Amino acid sequence: MQISANWTASLARRLGLDANPLRRGTDRAEAWIRIALVLAFLVGAPLAGWGAGHWAGSVAAAAVDARLAGDHLVTATLLRGVPSGPDQQITLGLGLAKARWAGPGGSARTGYVQAPPGSRAGSTVQVWLDRSGALTVPPSLLHRQVRGWVLMMAVLAPVVLALLLLAVTGVLGHVLDRRRLAGWTQAWSAVEPQWTRRLH
Repeated sequence: MQISANWTASLARRLGLDANPLRRGTDRAEAWIRIALVLAFLVGAPLAGWGAGHWAGSVAAAAVDARLAGDHLVTATLLRGVPSGPDQQITLGLGLAKARWAGPGGSARTGYVQAPPGSRAGSTVQVWLDRSGALTVPPSLLHRQVRGWVLMMAVLAPVVLALLLLAVTGVLGHVLDRRRLAGWTQAWSAVEPQWTRRLH
């Protein structure tokens, strides 16, 4: 019981909430403000993260739907093979090869597409095209990018909240310092004549 009482008294002293007669009202006000801002962060950070993630997810979902509205899957024929040697540039297990596919209206299009290493000329791969017939990223990759963006927003929201609360702490601390300075000036004005009389 004694240990608990000592721990509580020590915590109150560290927080500036003990009964020390030398503590001014501004000191106690600053202590309560800090506690309130810490509690605001502890409660607000999860809510800010969830809210930012939910908002980013809904905005991103609408953007992805609009972006994928005209996308479609077509078959492309490789004009060159993809070597399987170790010196070839491979990304996510796929290499680049020149290929031909049918664009809007049946017009022939050519470009570089990803294909498995060892693919021969004349073999086919599936590629995604936008409404104009140009190559575009697969929807799965776009959805992964969106998930990464939503996660980033959910993480950044508590950071922004912490920075805002730190700014509030700085502003309120400045206001309280000015009040302390004004109190010291007033107290010295009352005491200073008595000191000057003693010196004379």
